[in-house]
Amino acid sequence: MKLTSILTVAAALCALTVNAAPETHSNKDIHLSSTDPSITPLNAKPKPKPTKTKAKPKPKPTKTTSKPKPKPTKPSKANDPCAIIAKEAKNSGANLSYSAVKGCFEAHKFRKDIADKVLTSVENVLGNFYAFVDQARDPYLNNGRDAPKPGSSSVFDTPPVDLMKELAKMRTTKYKNDYEFHMALTFLTLSVNDGHLTYRNSCYDTVSFGQPLILYAPVVNNKQTVRVFHADTSKQAKLPANTPKDLVDCAVTAIDGVPALEAIQTFTDKHSALSKDPGVRLNDALGSVSWDENWGIYPGGFARRWALPAKPTMDYTLQCGASKPVTIKVPWRITPSDAFEYGIFDDTKSYWEVQCVGNAHSDSANFINQAQRNKSAVNGSEAKEEVAPATEFFRQRGKIEIAAPPRRSNGRAPTNDEPQVITRAKEIFTTGTTAFFMLSGSANKDKCVAVISNEDAGDFHFQNEDYVNFFKGFQMLQDRGCKKLILDMTNNGGGSVDFAYFVNKVFFPKEDAFFVQDLAANTMVQEVAKVASTKKYKGDDGSMFDARRYVRFATKQTFKDATMFTKGSTTQRGGKTVSLSQRNYFEHGWPFLPLKGNKVLNWKPEDMAIVTNGYCGSACTMIATRFSVVHGVKTYAVGGIQNRDLSYFTFPGGFVLTNAAIVGDLNALKFKPRGKDAARRPVDLPVMADTRLTVGEIYAFANSTVPLEYDAQYFAATVHLDLDTVSARHPDQTWLKIAKDF
Repeated sequence: MKLTSILTVAAALCALTVNAAPETHSNKDIHLSSTDPSITPLNAKPKPKPTKTKAKPKPKPTKTTSKPKPKPTKPSKANDPCAIIAKEAKNSGANLSYSAVKGCFEAHKFRKDIADKVLTSVENVLGNFYAFVDQARDPYLNNGRDAPKPGSSSVFDTPPVDLMKELAKMRTTKYKNDYEFHMALTFLTLSVNDGHLTYRNSCYDTVSFGQPLILYAPVVNNKQTVRVFHADTSKQAKLPANTPKDLVDCAVTAIDGVPALEAIQTFTDKHSALSKDPGVRLNDALGSVSWDENWGIYPGGFARRWALPAKPTMDYTLQCGASKPVTIKVPWRITPSDAFEYGIFDDTKSYWEVQCVGNAHSDSANFINQAQRNKSAVNGSEAKEEVAPATEFFRQRGKIEIAAPPRRSNGRAPTNDEPQVITRAKEIFTTGTTAFFMLSGSANKDKCVAVISNEDAGDFHFQNEDYVNFFKGFQMLQDRGCKKLILDMTNNGGGSVDFAYFVNKVFFPKEDAFFVQDLAANTMVQEVAKVASTKKYKGDDGSMFDARRYVRFATKQTFKDATMFTKGSTTQRGGKTVSLSQRNYFEHGWPFLPLKGNKVLNWKPEDMAIVTNGYCGSACTMIATRFSVVHGVKTYAVGGIQNRDLSYFTFPGGFVLTNAAIVGDLNALKFKPRGKDAARRPVDLPVMADTRLTVGEIYAFANSTVPLEYDAQYFAATVHLDLDTVSARHPDQTWLKIAKDF
């Protein structure tokens, strides 16, 4: 069974759960109150006629000084914070008030019954299926390194997290409101620093928070400082009157009274979860320039946020040139996110019903924006594996497109004074995933660059254009005499694992393109696998726990029964003996390889280099680490923390699934665990939320004992390059530095 088939199953299971039929209620569910005087029960006996009696005279009322009780009035929506944001939200560009958003989020009371159900769902899915639930307790176990001391320059720096213990603590914690509970759960999952893992509640994901100042941290005169990378000075930004006229490259010395670099690092260490390398987490918070169909400025997680900021404004202390330092107070611009349902709720009660629990119990088609998101697809492909949460966070921030400079009226190229991102290379071809360049100048006439922005290629079973054109681009570089190749994979959040393996195959056709992996094999998984391996499926239908969909690494043959799970291995993780499946990989193969004429790419490992800013995750990692760890291609990482090694990849994991997909799979199998496992079976979440987790864990080599996610020896790039004020805006300046090393 092909890799794309098993990933299509995951997508189908998610769709099955999302599009579940709405709940219906029969007449048997309707109960009439026997105390309601306006209703007569059908089986009631007729009342006897009253007998006539002489009425006694009523006593005269005595006078009192008490005032009459006021008539009850309906609660006004004027002060209802959720009603206010419903009124403010006319469209996606509407400005919402901080006080109303904060008030609406905090208006929902903490309900322990719902919290307990949420915790049970998360505990059961992570405890049974999360690949790193045990390793996370001791991230340095077996990787040959001690936990870094404060102030160290280790590239691998992540705290130990006992997820199951912390989830148990949450059951006895008293929360002020529902928002506080769900955010605590989100931040717990983020603390593992696995870009594939998160719990995210749609109830509090309905708005986005933005600052008009996008920051970066270049190294100038051998000193790293925070500066303004890009500034929105429009009226919508609401900059105060004392704002300097020219903000770009002003130094930011403090943010909310805290040294700027410290403030940003503290923030991103809690909110990013992109990497186990703090330098990569810093890059994720800051602005950057990269290509994805066109060049754009990516604002970073510090300026574009999904979580409610602590206060409605942010204070920046700026030093612009020789001018005196000035502190400006800048408000957050708050706008509806893609999860906001316009015109459906109008107060706190209906907000809860629509945005918080609505889709958990009814047809998502009733919710306009949610339905749109369910139907959306990347590059026209309907069947997609789950997007890594870290990648989703990154993409939701959006980008500021840098328009290509217009050609002059005489048809010549733009003059040097017109804004351009790439000035020292010529673009020759683009695909949906990659842009191809030849470097300029006589010294670099045999050097070229391929900017791979993602692996979001279409399923080759239905369209192989992305695959064939990718190869075509490299052929064009070869035909133009390129002998030295730079692969720029900056801000690449991954995509199709199949496409990643295809890239590995076309560059190294005689070598294995895949990584070996294993999965959890506890008692529940083993029982599920036994059931799944006995079922008959049509086409690509089937279970993720059917071992017959995997290839046994030892024999290169597909499994024929559940022994992949039932006869696996054990190892020590986090002070505990854990059971793992046999080593395996997904079957793969591309019917259009080899290409006509047996065309091949001629670059050798010593003729190539890889450059990233550390945000090369998931499928991107499966390319970058394969090239580097297995084949010895030199790697470069840019940005990060000065004088500290920087990783060139992040969250390699394996493949990611949602709680909904796993529950759907178990339901389709009609799986009912026995004994102690009965209470540990994954269940649906009672609210509109999403738990995503790494299910498979890959290894650098077949005999490796530490999964690549925690194998710290491979993290650091060969070369760490600082960014300056020029190279931060013009990636080709970094390409030229690398070209000199060939």
